Parts: sequence; structure tokens; C-alpha cells
Amino acid sequence: MKRQIRRMVFETNSSSTHSLTMCSKEDYDKWQKGELLLDDNYRSKGQFITKEAAIQKLKDNNCDIDFNNDDELTSELRDYECYMYNSYWSDDLEDFESTYTTKSGEQIVAFGQYGSDN
Repeated sequence: MKRQIRRMVFETNSSSTHSLTMCSKEDYDKWQKGELLLDDNYRSKGQFITKEAAIQKLKDNNCDIDFNNDDELTSELRDYECYMYNSYWSDDLEDFESTYTTKSGEQIVAFGQYGSDN
């Protein structure tokens, strides 16, 4: 069996799904309002980006879609693991969201999904 080490990734060899993302409350609020998208591709490591930056990524990858069609755009962004708040959550999985305040007063949000996808 070949072993692979991937930094900042939690994996199991089961058929279950586990996802944990942590960010500032400020970024999380902007994501909820539609000002940012979660770029959850393994290369991006769960960074928030603007909608314009997400669209540019699609254009850079020669995506042939109607960028004015919101349903088509949302679907294509999901294929690239780039999520608007409402498109992130799956009906097939359990989700969680928790806010924590650090000793220095910074608010952090932890969120994700878990469960079996079969």
C-alpha cells in the first residue's frame, strides 16, 4: 500500500464524510451574505475568495458556461469545489457550526459536515 501525506487534511479510509473548516467570524458573515465564496479545493485549503476571483478561475480553466446564468454558474463552481454559502451544505449529511471567542477577543467559527454518503 502506498502512503501519502497531505498537510491540513483529515482523512479516514471509511465511506463516511468528515469536513471541518475554521475561519474568522468576519469572513463567515461575508460568506453568508454572498460577499465571499469558500474555495474548498485541496490546493486552496479552504480560503475565501470573491465571486469575481471564482469566475476568473473558471475562465482560466476554459469553462464554457453562461456566466450570467446563476444556476449554471453555481453548478460549475461546485464542480470546482468553490461554494456560495447556500450551495455548500448537503442535504445528505449532518452539518455543524460553532462560534468561539479567543482570549484576545477574536471570534472564530468552526463549521463542517459529517455522515455517510451512501
